[in-house]
Amino acid sequence: MSMRIIVDGDGCPQNARKICEEYASYYGLEMIVVFSHDHNIQGDFSCIIVDKGKDSTDFRVVEISGPEDIVITQDYGLASLLLTKVHAIINPTGFQYTIDNIDHLLMKRFMGQKIRRGGGRTKGPKKRKREEDIQFEEILVGIIQKFNT
Repeated sequence: MSMRIIVDGDGCPQNARKICEEYASYYGLEMIVVFSHDHNIQGDFSCIIVDKGKDSTDFRVVEISGPEDIVITQDYGLASLLLTKVHAIINPTGFQYTIDNIDHLLMKRFMGQKIRRGGGRTKGPKKRKREEDIQFEEILVGIIQKFNT
């Protein structure tokens, strides 16, 4: 088995997916994008299309992931499930999920959900910045290069 890039396609920005596609091709890695019928994603990679049920994409990503894989996701819950299963998990905004930061991220998500359930409002995602693409690219390439040495 060799390293693959597995993308949670339902929430991955197109810029990040294109970066993954570029480096998968450059390094000769398999790239798999998992997404629900709600999305129409095409490119030079394998696609796994799942039913649009709650968490269907997440369950499929967990099912196909292995110890040499890099997973790309914005989903903190999915990241927490994969931390001990895969080589690395990267958020498309440009940071890597770790044992050290996952509890804080999950708590932040929980607090936001609690506020919204109570009728409150939380800020939505910020407009994607070029710096996020650069950070994401640097982390992805660094992980690939370290793995291949």
